[in-house]
Amino acid sequence: MRTIELDEPAADIRGEVEVTVRPVAPSKQAPLREILSAAEWKGMFHTWVDSHDPNLPVLSDEAVHRESISEDR
Repeated sequence: MRTIELDEPAADIRGEVEVTVRPVAPSKQAPLREILSAAEWKGMFHTWVDSHDPNLPVLSDEAVHRESISEDR
C-alpha cells in the first residue's frame, strides 16, 4: 500500500491508496492595523463609512441612553 499527501497529483495512482487526513492549523493573519499604513487604514475606513446608506435615520439621544437600552437598571 502506498501513502500519498493530498496535494500530490493522483493521476498515476494504481491500486490501493492510504489517505491520511490531518487538521491544518488556521493561518493567523496579522490585524489590519499592523499591515496597513495610516493612509491605507484611513482610506479603508472612509470606504466603509461611504458604503452605508446616508438616508438611514439616526437614533435619538434618548434611544442611546442606558436607561432606554436596559430597563432593569
